[in-house]
Amino acid sequence: MVQPLRERLATLVERVRPTVLEGWRARARAHADPRHWLSGKAASESLLDEEFLRRLERLSLFAQRSVKTGLIGEHRSVRRANSFEFADYRHYVPGDDFRRIDWNAYGRLDQLFLKLTEAKEDVGVHLLIDASRSMDWGRPRKLHYARQVAAALGYIGLSRFDSIIAAAFSDRVHDYFAPARGKSMALSFFGFLDGIEPDATTDLHAAIRDYLTRTHHGGIAIVISDLLSAEGITEGLDLLTQRGFETTVIHLLDARELQPNVAGDVELYDVETGERIELTVGPESLRSYKRRLEDWFAETEAFCARRAINYLRMDTSLPFEGLAIQYFRQRRLVR
Repeated sequence: MVQPLRERLATLVERVRPTVLEGWRARARAHADPRHWLSGKAASESLLDEEFLRRLERLSLFAQRSVKTGLIGEHRSVRRANSFEFADYRHYVPGDDFRRIDWNAYGRLDQLFLKLTEAKEDVGVHLLIDASRSMDWGRPRKLHYARQVAAALGYIGLSRFDSIIAAAFSDRVHDYFAPARGKSMALSFFGFLDGIEPDATTDLHAAIRDYLTRTHHGGIAIVISDLLSAEGITEGLDLLTQRGFETTVIHLLDARELQPNVAGDVELYDVETGERIELTVGPESLRSYKRRLEDWFAETEAFCARRAINYLRMDTSLPFEGLAIQYFRQRRLVR
């Protein structure tokens, strides 16, 4: 009886094994390539579709600063620290390192040329996502749009093996994603973004101060926010630039904030403070609102220009995947 039972078990294992192995392989493929994970209904509703991720993989994050040996110019984020790529030539002069002579050029031109190389530094990308209660508003919600922005930029960085760090903030940092590299970490990163919930009021100064106690990594800082705060915006951005971060602000606003479609007696409700204001809206009050809105934009843009901060404003009513790459390229955020 023992032998036949053993044979039957062996036969059963051989029948089941291909199905089990294929299931394991499918799960491994999904974990290795986050596009499989995003093809599900729930994930596609919250983040990005598979085709858009393929397009993102052809991009890289762009940093303005350069670290070169012998040259000055632009530098982009790259895959490895402490590596070099060719930049230019110059004539050899006595005292130069002869190991940098291009002997192929010497053979063709009968002159000594030195290869100049650009140091490829490892760029940490810090994605700072406003998760205050004012972001929990709009069609779609501004927080949903912020998640998409962060997902796209983070995925580009992970695809290029940059170090991606992320934090959700309001008046403090309340969610933190530790430094990660490589597409294999995209699943965890998207899960972090999906878990961000709105909380409290905005205080960018206090939140950035809190964030800087948690990280010693420099690099690129990208603040994704509606900037709806009574105070602390300029002070918070100043903290980043003073610490040497190359800073970008992505300013998210809903279409109804840009072009309010209200008239008559209305009650305005502040979602962060709970304050309510009753007023009568007419043509003159709408014109006054638009003037003040334009003044706010101009002041914000001027401040960012003085601090060499990259500023990008996005209307969250516009399709993200249709416009994001174009917007990011225009502002030299990606290439």
